[in-house]
Formats: sequence, C-alpha cells, structure tokens
Amino acid sequence: MERGTYRFYDDPRYPAPGVYFEEAAPRDAGGLRTGQPAFLGLARPTELSARLETGLARPTKLTARLETGQPLQAHWLSKWDHFAEKVGESPEGSFLSHAVRGFFDNGGERCVVVPFAHEMPVSGGGDGWQALLDKCLNWLERVDEVDLVCAPDLPTEPAARVISHSLILKHCETMGNRFAILDTAPEATPEGAILHWRSLFPTEGALYFPWIRIVVSEFDTRLVPPCGHVAGVYARTDAALGVHKAPANEVVEGAVDLGVHVDDSAQRTLNAVGVNCVRAFPGRGIRIWGARTLNGRDEWRYVNVRRLFISLRRWIGIRCQDLVFEANEPSLWKRVRDRLNTYCYDLYLSGALKGLTPDEAYYVKCDAETNPPGARELGEVVTEIGLAPVKPAEFVVVRITQSAAGTAMEMT
Repeated sequence: MERGTYRFYDDPRYPAPGVYFEEAAPRDAGGLRTGQPAFLGLARPTELSARLETGLARPTKLTARLETGQPLQAHWLSKWDHFAEKVGESPEGSFLSHAVRGFFDNGGERCVVVPFAHEMPVSGGGDGWQALLDKCLNWLERVDEVDLVCAPDLPTEPAARVISHSLILKHCETMGNRFAILDTAPEATPEGAILHWRSLFPTEGALYFPWIRIVVSEFDTRLVPPCGHVAGVYARTDAALGVHKAPANEVVEGAVDLGVHVDDSAQRTLNAVGVNCVRAFPGRGIRIWGARTLNGRDEWRYVNVRRLFISLRRWIGIRCQDLVFEANEPSLWKRVRDRLNTYCYDLYLSGALKGLTPDEAYYVKCDAETNPPGARELGEVVTEIGLAPVKPAEFVVVRITQSAAGTAMEMT
C-alpha cells in the first residue's frame, strides 16, 4: 500500500464514518536539488557579456559590486554551450571553462558560474588574491540552491593554495548547506598532497589528487584540476541513486591521463589521511578512488554521509520554514514529526539508511522532553533526529533547533 494512503476500516484513528483531516507532509518531488556547484574562477567577457556590464543588455538579477566598482555576477548554466554566451572565455592560464565543461561531460545538469571581476595570475597568490576570493565568497552567501563549491582558478603555489582552500572551507562551514570539492597543487606529489591535507582546517570538504589530463584540441592536451569533473560525478550519482551514494569507483569522463599515477602503496597512505585519489585502471578507465572528507570526526569520514546530513539540513530549512512563528505546543511538534518522519522514511526506502525496519534506521523526537519550558520561552522548537547511514552504521544524532533566526544543527 502506498505510503500516505489509508484503509479506514480497522483503524482506531477513524472510529466512525465521517470526514477526517490529517496534514500530509509535502513530497519532495525534486524540490531539493543536489549536485549543483558554484564555480569560482577567471573569465574574460565576450561581446555580449560586455554589453551586459555597460547596460546595453539586460543584466543578471544576481549582481553585486566590489569596492573597485566592478560587477560581480552569477550565471546559472544548464548546458556547456551557454558558457561562452553568458560567462565569456577563459583567459590564458585559467581553468574555469575546463572545469565547467568537465562538470557537464560527467553528468552535471545545472551549475552557477561566478567569474572574478578582473584577471589575476593563477601562478601567484598574495593578499590581493585572498581579498578578492574572500569578497567573492561573502557575496556567494546570497546565492541559493548551491550545495557544492569548486574553485579551479586558485593560486598554484602550494602555500597560497592552502590559504585559499581554508577560506572556501570556512565559507562552507559557516553556510552549513554546501560542501567544497578541492584540488591539490598541479605539481604535487603524494607527499605534497598529504602536507596539503594536514594544512587544511578540517571541515566541510574533500580533497582530490592528482590533476587530470584532458584533450583541448586535436593536437593538444592539458593538465587541469579535477574539481569540475568530480562535481559532475557527484551530480551523476545523485541523479542515479541519491546523495547517499558515495561518489567513488566512478569513471571520470573526458580524462585521458593523470599528472601522477598512484599505485596501491601510495593509495593506502593517502586514503588513511583522507586524500581522495583519481586512478587509472587497465581496462576500466580513469576513476575516482576515494570518498573521504577532510572532517576530523569519524562520523563524518565519508563524503556521502556528510552530504546526506547537509541535505537534511537544507530540506528542513526549506520545508519547515512555514512553521516558524506557529504556536509552540504539542500540535506543532506533531506536524514537525510528521514531516520529518516522511522524509526519513523516504531515505530508508531509497537505501540511504541501514536497518531491516524503519525503527532500526531512524528516529524523530519532537515533544515536551526536547522542548522544555525554558526552550519554549526562547521561541525555539527542538527536534532530535537519529539516522543510521549505510556507512558508518552507527547512529549519528543531530539536534535541530528552529526559530525565527533560522535553523541550527548541533551534534550530540
């Protein structure tokens, strides 16, 4: 019997013929899209882009200005062919266009591109670059629907790259609804990749090594950072199976070789510290061979588990917003439980959770115990959710606090 439909006979909730009203939690129906990255990088405006900046054509709605007065714009793309028209062309030394194309070539369906307002060399770094990236990330906070962040045009010098990555990771941690896909430096060795990993603040992101080689023309290939191609794999696995599927053991379309070939010995060392490898296997192509996060906590070790909880937080922020300012009493708690139980049950049916029964896979608690008088006086509705992700199998308990100020998540 389909969930959400009931046989009225032999049901104690409906003791006699009549009309009964019961709130049904809204179905997702694709309302929460995952695998939608923001790409930050360098681009030179085309003639059409220049017309947009001078006001001769209609500008994008998502427009801000840096202190220099130059426009910062976000361009939503649903196919690679729109890049030149909407964004422009990548200047020499930029990897932005290759990353966006790699995203679409690997199954990505929608992304937002935020080109930096002016060109800066990707071989250097310095305070100017960091200030520009920081302004760009601050502005990116206003862009909705993004759940991944990629920045292919970061300084190639390892120390400057680590600082840039730290800014991106801090942005994702502050937002709480997005995950960073990071690349090591182009010349990095396995030892250099480990040093890079050790230098990063452990939080919402994953690090990939090495760079990949792609074909850019009939007679030319180029090493590029893998983040765009990896983001496409994230989107592809999300669409095929769900955000709970680890984006690993997946072919990287468009990659013809690697900057460094990782063997089993190096893989063991890199995997132990959480660096995800891209490897070439005879007869099986070039594949992502790792699904570890940069997070230092065991329960957040795997990309798919961390993204599962990020998606839960995003869903709550969208689908429970209408409950803010409702009377904080048992009927509201029931509505919260009903909605979250439906969401968690759908996760269970999709195979995202471990357990032979729903009771073994998840629980939702929103009652007088989680909402004592003190919390209610503060205007907070506290819900405790326990999920048993497929990996790891232990329950990861998250306390959700919802108030007019927003949705807060706390590990317990």
